[in-house]
Amino acid sequence: MSSWSIKRRYALLVVIATLASAATTLTLSALSNPPAAAGAPRGPAPVGIVSAFGPEQAAILAEMHVTRHVDIDGYRYWIGTLAGSPVVDLASGEVDETAELGTYILDTRFHPRAVLFSGTAGAQNAAVHVGDVVVSGFVVDKSSIHYYLGGYQGSYIGEQVPVTPKTDLRGALVTGYGNPLPTPADAHSYGEGPSKLDKHWVEVSAFAAPHQLVELATGASSLIGTNTIADATGDSKRSGEITNQVIAGVVGQADVWTEPLPWIEDQNMLYPTDAEENEGSGFAFANAQLGVPWLLVRGISDSVWYPNAYDGVVSSDHAAIVVKYLIEHLPATISKAPETLAELSPLANAAQAGYLLADKAYFKVSAASKVVYTDTAGKTVTLKGSALHRLAHEYTYGAGSIG
Repeated sequence: MSSWSIKRRYALLVVIATLASAATTLTLSALSNPPAAAGAPRGPAPVGIVSAFGPEQAAILAEMHVTRHVDIDGYRYWIGTLAGSPVVDLASGEVDETAELGTYILDTRFHPRAVLFSGTAGAQNAAVHVGDVVVSGFVVDKSSIHYYLGGYQGSYIGEQVPVTPKTDLRGALVTGYGNPLPTPADAHSYGEGPSKLDKHWVEVSAFAAPHQLVELATGASSLIGTNTIADATGDSKRSGEITNQVIAGVVGQADVWTEPLPWIEDQNMLYPTDAEENEGSGFAFANAQLGVPWLLVRGISDSVWYPNAYDGVVSSDHAAIVVKYLIEHLPATISKAPETLAELSPLANAAQAGYLLADKAYFKVSAASKVVYTDTAGKTVTLKGSALHRLAHEYTYGAGSIG
């Protein structure tokens, strides 16, 4: 073989090795920094908008100039602009878990500069009315409750957040830390686990939104206008109007719709909230864990102080007005300084109570007096008297009959 052929073959091998190295580098880079979803907006980072269900999302889509959509793992993300700014919009579905997953996908695939939840909620504050908007200075998980034998309730452990360098828990109410998890090396002797704490697992009872977003949202109060007293009370005979307002308060998430005022009183003495909904903790969790600025914007659709009042359209429209205002006035860089208890609206229950979470809230529970259920044949069955007593007997101390 001639020396020219050897040199040419050597040069070819160098080129192949160089290309292979570059391909490996690109592959590793792609694995550690996954690309934005196909069809994601180019240029400035978008603002993410999440809603739970149809009427909430419709109010946003009606304001958007939609250019396309991307479907990811069952979720549809609408891409376009709102008030001239790039946005990605999602209806996540109702309830905490689906909102958390949809938000996580939005954050990791579209890399938004902020995410806003535009939706509805029920009033948990007598001064908050249908058509008002509550923005989340804080969000709490009202289903995280430990009912103690001493006749009081306290917070359970809150949301367990695995902390990374990106995680932003500034202003959060941290109530504890997890314990180190087992490894293959200590699994056989792990038992109940070590008593020391692992501060990479943070237990959060309240997430704090960025104060800048909360304060900016309250500037939209004059834009949401009025509502009729008939609509706000559910009484068609009432006349007149009320002026709606934007309130910086505490949003409580729980997969429970509570109507009896004594029960709301018990819940609010533990977690003094102003609005109740189904998705807030998961939404806040996903954003905080990934370090993305966030805010819940909740139009008030109903009030237990007026049991016949409900307006999902007005509340959705008012939330969308505030979201549009936020996007129009959103600064290029969002400060992550958190909301504080002192900065909440004076009307907020937590501001009046002076706390976000009580240590103990005492309550009373009575036995169930009647149960109605549907059997496998579709027949409605009512249990009361002796039939109910047979089931209720189990719930007495010593019924386990051990020893």
